[in-house]
Amino acid sequence: MIKKFYVFGNIGKMSETPKSGGQSSARRVIKGLEDMGYKMTPIVRRRCVMEGRLIHFLETQSFAVIDLCKIIGHMLFDNRKNSAFLMLTYGGKLAPYELIITWVVRLLGYKSVTYMKGGQFMDFYNRGSKFYRWIVKKNMDLQSQAWFEGMPSLEIVRKISDTYLVYYPNYVVEENIAETVAERPKDKLNLCYFGRITPEKNVDVVIKAFNLLCQRYDDVYLTIIGGSGYSEQYVKDIDAMIEASPQKSHIIRKGLTPFPEIKEIMQSQHFFVFPSRERCEGHSNSLNEAMAQGLVPVVSDYHFNRAIVSDDRLIVDGYEPQAYAEKIIQIRETMDLKELSVKMRDRVKETFSHDVVNKRIYQELKKI
Repeated sequence: MIKKFYVFGNIGKMSETPKSGGQSSARRVIKGLEDMGYKMTPIVRRRCVMEGRLIHFLETQSFAVIDLCKIIGHMLFDNRKNSAFLMLTYGGKLAPYELIITWVVRLLGYKSVTYMKGGQFMDFYNRGSKFYRWIVKKNMDLQSQAWFEGMPSLEIVRKISDTYLVYYPNYVVEENIAETVAERPKDKLNLCYFGRITPEKNVDVVIKAFNLLCQRYDDVYLTIIGGSGYSEQYVKDIDAMIEASPQKSHIIRKGLTPFPEIKEIMQSQHFFVFPSRERCEGHSNSLNEAMAQGLVPVVSDYHFNRAIVSDDRLIVDGYEPQAYAEKIIQIRETMDLKELSVKMRDRVKETFSHDVVNKRIYQELKKI
């Protein structure tokens, strides 16, 4: 029986605030498995951050070798009978490298489990060559189990592999799910976004939609929270947009912020605006967390967003600021915000909470 996992993924330094939703998710997986009684040994995957095509390529190649050596160093002399290797991945261009890792782990005598996170896997597989699809199939066939953050990804692999597949969505711990949905201000309409400030998250669309709403209402406020991703220039552009906004006095901008503070800020927010088209976007942690506190999400129809929200009235087709502004106007003027707020909280509580997800996953792990 497996008692220990070596977990390889974008975990980051555990002593620091997570720098992305991916790092938050990885740490949540580790904590969840620890709570089930498994011993977890993290092997930190290098998060490449250097800009520029050549320097990024060199950084990626060098750390591919270093990371593989770290895996071998950790696992070479351990007990094969009660230990397994768990790889947290977003697929994509790394599929050949991850097949090599799986081969090495299996040659070392360990069982291997892959957790396919994010929605990028679907895009790459659907566009991939026959050779790329062979790599994916071979890697999946070598797994003792394969876990999937989204059902669409799982369904792709179900058609090509007989490996045991498990649906493992991102979840929210019960203490971060509102017991009672807070009463929101009646004299303001508060919009917020929290997460990485990157072009693919389309934070500029949030600001432009806010400016459009301010042309119709004089009670709209916006809070943007997040640190920079790989593009410091984009962060500067966002800050410049805020400074240039005719209603900049109605905008609060905060950098990388501990979650307890974000949670407190959410108690007064009405909408979580999320026009993401991040290529790795899957089951968004920030979307989960916002819904858990009763914020009404207005989200792009991208990867798993529609399935997470499970209410087509809150989905926006495309990325035009006007479409997001119109959606918020429609919701404000024709729907019951309190009812929607409770519905979103209940969606997380009943489907994406720690206890609901991990009780099922614990039973699946016994089958490895």
